Amino acid sequence: MVAILVFSIGLLGIAMLQMRGAQFTKESGSRTSAIILARSLADAMRANPGGAHPAGGVANSAYLYDGKTAYTAADCASTTLDTPANVAQRDLACWRVALGNALPAPADNKPLATVTADNTLGTLIVTVSWTGVRDDTAGDPNQSYTFSYLQ
Repeated sequence: MVAILVFSIGLLGIAMLQMRGAQFTKESGSRTSAIILARSLADAMRANPGGAHPAGGVANSAYLYDGKTAYTAADCASTTLDTPANVAQRDLACWRVALGNALPAPADNKPLATVTADNTLGTLIVTVSWTGVRDDTAGDPNQSYTFSYLQ
């Protein structure tokens, strides 16, 4: 009887370990996707310097994104690429659609992604957020990845 009890407790521990391992594997996949997609936007900015760092500075960048604009696959398929600003809008649309497909939306209606300008440093700050694994119910379930892009 005691052996069965000890064995059962051990099996429950292994099951819990497997469950937590699966959660952290999913979290790791989300973090990897966020990093890869954020860096892909930086590559798009590097390919379109006129849109990323126009003559007026990063405050006028066509890549600025407040996280509120909804983009669709049709926006990503745009063929109007006659100006750096149009290229930037297409890049943002494709990036935002890819983020929506790869990451779970963050909790509390926070934006999935933003691109802001730091005028003092002349950089664009890319932030990607998603719902992650949380250990307690009182903690913030959101995870994020942020980096500064300087051409």
